[in-house]
Amino acid sequence: MSTLAVIVSIWALVATCAALFIRGASPRLERAPVLAERRPARAPIAE
Repeated sequence: MSTLAVIVSIWALVATCAALFIRGASPRLERAPVLAERRPARAPIAE
């Protein structure tokens, strides 16, 4: 392999890993309402 091909493939790998990391670390706003609906409401504490 030529040196240029090695450098390009390393940069492509780094860019792919960075994109997957950023996508996985971002908050998923569309799933929050679904989780809130599934969570049972707690009964208030009677005094």
